[in-house]
Amino acid sequence: MHALFLAAALAALPTSVPPARSAPPQPAAARALSGRVTDTTGSPLAQVRVTVPEVNRTTITDLDGRYQLRSIPSGTYGVSFALVGYAPQVKRVVVRDADVTLDATLQPTLVELPDLQVTASPLATTSLTSPQPVSVMSSQDVQAHRAASLGETVSQLPGVHSFSTGSGIGKPVIRGLSSTRVLVLENGQRVESQQWGDEHGPQVEAAEASRIEVIRGPASVLYGSDAIGGVVNVITPALPDAIGRSSFGRGSVVAAYSTNNEQPDGTLSLEGASGGLGARASFTGRTSSDVSTPTGDLPNTAGNTVNGSGAVGYRGSWGSVSTTYTHRDERIEIHEDPAEDPNATPFQRIGDDRFNITGQLPAGASHFDVDFGYERNNRREFEEAGATDVGLGLRSHTYTGDVRLYHAPTGTVSGIIGISGLRNTFDKFGEESLIPSNAYDDVGAYIFEQGEWGRWNLSAGARYDYRKLDVENDEELGVLAQSRTYSSVTGNLGVLYRVADPVALVLNVGRGYRAPTAFDLFSNGVHEGTVRFERGDSTLHNETSINTDLSLRVQTRNLTAEVGAFANYISDFIFPNPTGQIDPESGFEIFDIVQGDARLTGFESALQYHATPWLHFRATADYVRGQNRTTDLPLPFIPPFRASYGVRFESNREGLLQNAYFSIGGETNARQTKLDPEDFAPPGYTLAEFGGGFQVPVGARTMSVDIQVRNAFDKLYASFLSRYKTYAPDPGRNLVMRVSTDF
Repeated sequence: MHALFLAAALAALPTSVPPARSAPPQPAAARALSGRVTDTTGSPLAQVRVTVPEVNRTTITDLDGRYQLRSIPSGTYGVSFALVGYAPQVKRVVVRDADVTLDATLQPTLVELPDLQVTASPLATTSLTSPQPVSVMSSQDVQAHRAASLGETVSQLPGVHSFSTGSGIGKPVIRGLSSTRVLVLENGQRVESQQWGDEHGPQVEAAEASRIEVIRGPASVLYGSDAIGGVVNVITPALPDAIGRSSFGRGSVVAAYSTNNEQPDGTLSLEGASGGLGARASFTGRTSSDVSTPTGDLPNTAGNTVNGSGAVGYRGSWGSVSTTYTHRDERIEIHEDPAEDPNATPFQRIGDDRFNITGQLPAGASHFDVDFGYERNNRREFEEAGATDVGLGLRSHTYTGDVRLYHAPTGTVSGIIGISGLRNTFDKFGEESLIPSNAYDDVGAYIFEQGEWGRWNLSAGARYDYRKLDVENDEELGVLAQSRTYSSVTGNLGVLYRVADPVALVLNVGRGYRAPTAFDLFSNGVHEGTVRFERGDSTLHNETSINTDLSLRVQTRNLTAEVGAFANYISDFIFPNPTGQIDPESGFEIFDIVQGDARLTGFESALQYHATPWLHFRATADYVRGQNRTTDLPLPFIPPFRASYGVRFESNREGLLQNAYFSIGGETNARQTKLDPEDFAPPGYTLAEFGGGFQVPVGARTMSVDIQVRNAFDKLYASFLSRYKTYAPDPGRNLVMRVSTDF
């Protein structure tokens, strides 16, 4: 209802943007940020996007390169300058009691680069100048690779893969770690989708994102437990405002169709603003038939998803406040091994509701950010099509709070001091039982600072967390009511040294942690998702890690490249250990949840080379080796070596067909030769992909048309990270057609 109300409000706004008019006089407390953006010759640059991410304000420069943002609250901010054809730049600014002028000079480049990241550090940086290892998918990249699951969408990034159960469930894998070792966020809010289950994917809609940021490596200082492997932050567009101009309303639509599983897919977004008041509503829907493979269709792999969100907020010289509500409903069919039951038709229904309220209050040259969130995740698993009785029901409620002080700079050092809180309650229902009902409370305090001295860019942070877990009495599982407490100290240090203007050397050392889940501690039963009988251990300790990254980054007018290596040592690593015993009732082997030590090492590299304005090359490669140092066996489900490559031809000619392009690409995955005895490795494979598109003027607007052919030669293969790999291949050829426009 909230989303429908917002949509109605937006529909009442004008659908075109009138010319800007003189702004009314500002209150005495209002400050303006203004300046001029030029190129290296001093010529003005128009249409530069100027963003202050901490207050979610954006504008563009005029024909003389000038910009102005009114009613900026006092505080310390990062200001991003971005324009296609120029390297992005982020500058620091302190707003106090007077208007501020900030100019920028942009360097020309043929390489298209993400303009900023806000997930890995308290103040925005570019992805190339961040002391932490970060990857960013722009809105164009997200739309080009949008899929039914978040894992598949982000798997195009180096070091990131997807742990999949069919096309509807895909969990991000970062450097070999996944599930509760990779934290998923939406606009910085923790998403709790009960990811301890292999068939439980994050309920986040990537198609509505303006960008997706991925931290490769531990990020526990800012985000606490579960970020021991990395973070995926899905960021939606900032709310608009009409400060200094007339009220307006506008929208966009994206419509796509995938031939492989006959999947229509569309997103409608509406937004508008009047003065400091802004609102947005977005709706995404998709439905699909069974997945088609080179050997035929996979039965019981269809699904459908509906995702809707609405947001409203107000900005003023006193600060800002906004609230967002998101509802998501999914139905996912699960293909079973036909050797066990060829007629099996199990499916899941997942409902997810999230509410978030954020605010910002100035405090001199400092400012406070306040963020409170709530999520209800309701998962129901059914044994067969048409069933109404829930086989396994899982319901969680998550409450989050985060208060950060962005303090005034001390010399060249600026950063944050924060405190965060988390409460999660879990209840089960249905015929089956695996873990007891429980609740945990978590509180953390942290500090993160960053500064720049000549060629050196340094960042450092530290955090303390305390968690208490309360478990209810459960006679069926043999669990007595009890409490467990956990605490941890984490930290990180990042160093970036500019060897020369286009070259930087980056070192990052971080300590992460993960508190054991109720599943690790108290599971005692059949887990259909893993085809095991699993027994937890209530005496398990925190997982802790020491991760070291070393990388070399290069950025010139024609080339951007990064190559890096990492080593991640995890103490008290939690894993299922086969006992050799068989559960007499289910016939499944019994696995005990135990702890040991693990080591993950590997490398990642990425390169873009633009030989001319119309000829672009790209290539990535990544590899990770995971070893259980306690059992002296390889860790399961560690992705093998992967390389991707492509060439893109572009034309910027004016006329009926504008910005036309054609691309040829491929991806090669080696066979995994380092196997856990319980694991299985399908053969390696190479996939080919073709793409093309253009833009067509439609009145004053432009319509974009994009076509992709994935797995172009209908290759028969199975991904090593597919849970179907022992009995079913991955999808065959898929033609994806997409049309998008603004209005």
